[in-house]
Amino acid sequence: MPLRTIIGKAHPSDNTLMYPNEKYQEYFPDAVLPEELPEAYRSCCLRIGAYAIIRYVLNEYKLSQLLARWFPKDNGLLMDLVAYLIVNEDNAGQYYPDFAFCHPLFSDGMRIYSDSKVCRFLKSVTKEQTFGFLNDWNSRRDHKQRIYISYDSTNKNCQAGEIDLIEYGKAKDDKGIPVFNIAIAFDNTNRVPLFYEEYPGSITDVSQFIYTVDKVSDYRYKKIMITLICTMTGKGILSLMKRIKILSSRN
Repeated sequence: MPLRTIIGKAHPSDNTLMYPNEKYQEYFPDAVLPEELPEAYRSCCLRIGAYAIIRYVLNEYKLSQLLARWFPKDNGLLMDLVAYLIVNEDNAGQYYPDFAFCHPLFSDGMRIYSDSKVCRFLKSVTKEQTFGFLNDWNSRRDHKQRIYISYDSTNKNCQAGEIDLIEYGKAKDDKGIPVFNIAIAFDNTNRVPLFYEEYPGSITDVSQFIYTVDKVSDYRYKKIMITLICTMTGKGILSLMKRIKILSSRN
């Protein structure tokens, strides 16, 4: 009784072609097969929706030109990281190559950088670059119109070592580990972010706010109204309100 063995699959539209399997080479060892294609550098299906929206926002606010001034070498990578943070809602560097594989990129040639390159880039960013970008960003705002600034702060638990900002403080989610503080200020009218602050975990948000007001003045905003959460009160804040006349509060 003859034995039957499947040696491949016929091409659906051309009966003279087939897709051989491992049995084909067993029965036809002298047959010359095409070389296996190399592993794809990019996905055959790129997810462009988020990229199109983020690119529109970058162009609308001319952020690519602004970033190129302070990050001339890696501004494309920086914009790719921004897209990664927004889309994946994650900041783990080791997952960035997977994101880059299936999304359009802003880097030259849509180059996919490794997670080690991402870490080196973030480590290389200086305070001068950060402050320079924020200064230029705020200089573009309309300083003649009254600006309503919303300001809020929070802290995050952190177990990373050898970071100056990580200190024991009044944690909002107290797990008995050090924290760092971060605050953001944005235009309450159009929700455009203006600047952010990061400061040691032992410093209270009320104490830090005094320096925040100075920063707002340094950015040359004139007609200012700052909206705060109701917990940010105290003699220092009240005297500051009286001195600069720019403060309101919210529950």
